[in-house]
Amino acid sequence: MSRSVLLIVSVDTEEDNWRPCRDGVTVENIRELPRLDTLFRRLGVRATYLTTYQVAIRDWAAATLRELHAGGAELGAHLHPWNTPPLDEPLLARNSMLKNLPAELQRRKLERLTATLWEAVGARPLCFRAGRYGIGPDTITALIQCGYRVDTSVTPFVSWQDVDDGPTFEGAPLDPYCLGGGADVRIPQPSGALLEIPMSTGYSRSPFSVWGAVHRLLAARALRPLHALGLASRLGVVQRILLSPETSSVADMVTLSRRLIDEGHRHLHLFFHSASLCPGLSPFAADRAGVERIYRSIDAYVEDVSRMATLTCVTVSEAAARLAAGGAPEPTAGASASVPTGPPLPPATA
Repeated sequence: MSRSVLLIVSVDTEEDNWRPCRDGVTVENIRELPRLDTLFRRLGVRATYLTTYQVAIRDWAAATLRELHAGGAELGAHLHPWNTPPLDEPLLARNSMLKNLPAELQRRKLERLTATLWEAVGARPLCFRAGRYGIGPDTITALIQCGYRVDTSVTPFVSWQDVDDGPTFEGAPLDPYCLGGGADVRIPQPSGALLEIPMSTGYSRSPFSVWGAVHRLLAARALRPLHALGLASRLGVVQRILLSPETSSVADMVTLSRRLIDEGHRHLHLFFHSASLCPGLSPFAADRAGVERIYRSIDAYVEDVSRMATLTCVTVSEAAARLAAGGAPEPTAGASASVPTGPPLPPATA
């Protein structure tokens, strides 16, 4: 008998500009979302579109998002601090990581994004992902204050510390856990008001705790001149895999999914960026062939993993409602779940 597992697919729905900027911002990739939605509908996927401020302020882009929402998709928030008001900080590389900004500024940006999305789409966003995965303790506090119920910024086994002083998620749980703010985001706080649903990451071999230690050893600064990590990956010793069609092959994503299912994890969380739906906008789709590869990878992955397990396709908030209680996923395709609406939204600040 195959195991039951939830499949979450989330899309960072954002501007065309891959590098942080405030001028010359465009969002033409949003025109590709109806095609993506057609694929998702055929596969039975219930997507979550985590959306930035720059997308939400364009009337035509907001109209596209409203159509997706009316069709059953969830619309969440995705905060790019470098071009989400208020812009009180200089445009520095380190400031692209939300956690590095003052707590009050983080909260004010989140309030503005939340109010803008709510007005643009007509639905309150309840789930969140930080741009560049840059959450910190103060971010969690701000999310709770703004009525969010779910965060999905954590990439277990991955450290972003060498990328503009980003966070490290090494040691974070793979399964959902509660956070209350003011503390290390990798450490569960059982009474916390926010549920963290991590993205699916891991290794080509299990147990992950063992091979994660091997991977960190091979990635040590002293061994970098020897390219030990790349050699280990090519020889099949160990490979870190992200459940993303941008960075991983279908075979690798299926391998990771099999390892996660075998270890008893209850959800698979696939993720990618909307910019990869247009040639040349992201590093992962340099041309039209690269875009088509991503579409084929999503299609093939869902088909392959559906033969491995009994899938229930859910949005992020639907997954939260099912997983927060610790119950096993029910194999009811397309089922919806209710999520508390939380306290009133604070007014947006300039």
